[in-house]
Order: sequence, then structure tokens, then C-alpha cells
Amino acid sequence: MGKVRPDDEGFTRAFATYVPSRGPATARAETQAALTGTLHPLIDPAGFGGVRQSLMRFEQRPDDLQTVSVGTPVPDETRVDTTGSMGGNVDIALQELSKLYGLVSKMLPGCDLQVSIGIFGDVYSDRWPLGRPQFEMTAEKLVEQLTRLVPERQGGDFPEDPHYGLFGAAYLTSAYINRIGQKRYDFTVSDAPARDSLDPHYIRAIFGPEVYERVKANGHQIPEEELDTADVVRDLLKDTHAYFLQVGEERSTTRFWSKLLGPERVVVLPKVHLLPQVQASIVGLTEGTLDLDSLSSFLHDNKVSKSDAEAIRRSVVNIPIGAQAALPNFDRRPQKGDVFHKKTDLWPMDPSEVPALPDIEVGDEDGPIWGAEDGQI
Repeated sequence: MGKVRPDDEGFTRAFATYVPSRGPATARAETQAALTGTLHPLIDPAGFGGVRQSLMRFEQRPDDLQTVSVGTPVPDETRVDTTGSMGGNVDIALQELSKLYGLVSKMLPGCDLQVSIGIFGDVYSDRWPLGRPQFEMTAEKLVEQLTRLVPERQGGDFPEDPHYGLFGAAYLTSAYINRIGQKRYDFTVSDAPARDSLDPHYIRAIFGPEVYERVKANGHQIPEEELDTADVVRDLLKDTHAYFLQVGEERSTTRFWSKLLGPERVVVLPKVHLLPQVQASIVGLTEGTLDLDSLSSFLHDNKVSKSDAEAIRRSVVNIPIGAQAALPNFDRRPQKGDVFHKKTDLWPMDPSEVPALPDIEVGDEDGPIWGAEDGQI
């Protein structure tokens, strides 16, 4: 998986493998969860140590130095509402997954887009109120993770509990990009407000009994007591460009999220099917790949109606445009072909210090398999 990036052919193969021909894409996962009483580890917030990592991908050279195989990893975490009227959002996310990866990655030239799409519900009515996958960058893994989610589609729409997902993003994420002073991307998709606080009972129920030890090991200090959602968001914004993508026009929802995140971070999502175009617009404006003058053309070229495009443009005009480019080290982000002494290093070697290699092919087609055991973060 050292070089592999999703493409249409990869998504087609993955759909044939993981998506049932009839019924919801998550039908098998829902049946399995009902039978076993557990979530699959791939999407269980407590699975695999609880911390979601975004790591640089390398190929090992014959001299044991490490070559960057794609570029700086840029994590994009999205959590979508699957309660009440939003119950079909996993199927919609799957339908739009190839487009989402393609459009957002175009806004990140020279980078390695790494995606995590999860779901949230209601802690009071749902057995599994949060599904939180790993960050992945292959079509097979992205599709598999989405089909492992267990949306319960219950209850009404007000309020819901995405703030437990925000907790995971704030305290249980370890990303290379944050180590170099840049930020990752975080999106919450819903038509409803959240609640004002997080209960430690539900934090443990969702993330596991050792959650506070894992948070501390990941470099954060938080009290083992009720937390204000506003405090969690304040910490989240230190490391992410975070946005609420609002479906519908409910004013109480707009007021809640505008107060929590700031009105500039509440963006209209005219239809959930337009998630790729809206995310790509935000990322492009934040990175400087797009500007407001080119936004309308981008939306038109990507099949957004004139009325929806105008609504999106009005909504994003006040976001922190160019915010990523204004952060430290934007122009220093490692690129494909840069060479590191070790995977754990912060920066690549100076090119003048990289020894020449014999005229042989470096690495293999797929590159090494890496994971948490590599200790990169």
C-alpha cells in the first residue's frame, strides 16, 4: 500500500466485494452486530487502541533510508448523522465516495489524502452511537469500512451526539501533519444541534474503559468528569480546520453550531449528495488551491446546479480562506521522493546529504505494509 491511491477501477472492485446487491450497504454489518452485540474492530471507536493515526507512507531504499512514496499525509475526518431522516447517509456516502476522494485530493496537490468517514447517533437511544474508522487511502479499505458501520436509524432529529465524535477527533488522533504545525480537516454533517456536554459514562462506553489513559498517552490532559462540548471544540480547533455542514435550514441548528464553532465554520450542504463538492470547496479555499473567483466555475464543472452553487458560495465566502497556507511550514511539507533517515523523523534529509543509489528500481510496486507498530507518530 506504499503507493496505492484510490481510482474508479479500485472502487468498482471494492463495491463488488463488499456491497450487497440488495438492501442497505451496511445490511451485513447490522445483522452481525445484532447477533454478536459488538462492532467490527475496524469501525469500533475503542478498536485498535482507540487512537486514529495518519502516517507518512514510505518505501525503504536499499540503504535503509526511507523515501516518501506519495506526499505529506492530510487527514480528512467526516462524521455523518444517521438518525431519523438522516438514516440513509452511509449509502449516500458510498455512492459519492469516489467523487469525494477525487475532488478533495485535487485540492491537495502533492499530498496524500487520508480519509475517515464515520457515523453518529444518539447516546440515549442507540446501542452504538458512534462509528469511527481508521484513516485510509485505498479504495478497498475505504469501502470496507463504510460497509462495516452500523447505522441504527432510530429516533428523531433533535438533538444528537456528534460531540462524542468530536472528542475522538480532539483527543484520540495522532497525525504527522500536526507535528509540523499544519492542521487536518474535520467535518460534521447533520440537520440537528448537539448537546452541551459529554458524560464520562458514555465516553467510557464508546471509547473503552481505558480511554482516559489513552488520551493521556496521546499527549492530552483532560478531567475524568463531565466535559463541556465547547471546551472539546476549543481543543479540536487547535489541530483541525473544523466545519459543520448543515443539511436543511433549521434555525436552531444554525444558531447552536454558529455559537459552538463560529458562524464562519457553519456551511450549507444543500444535499448530502453534494458532500464531495462542498468539502472540496472548503479544502481548496483553505489551502489556496481555489479562490472565490474560481469557485463558481469549479462547482459548475462538477455538476452543481446554479441555485445550489450560489447557496454554497454564499456560505463559504466567510470561511478562513487561506488558513492552511498561513500556518507554519506550509511550503516545507514533504513531497514524494523526499528521503528520511528514519520513519520517526520530523523532516526529510537535505538533498545534498542523500547518498546516490545504483541505477536500480527503488522499492516494489506496492511498498511496505505499515501501521501503528512502526511507531511513526
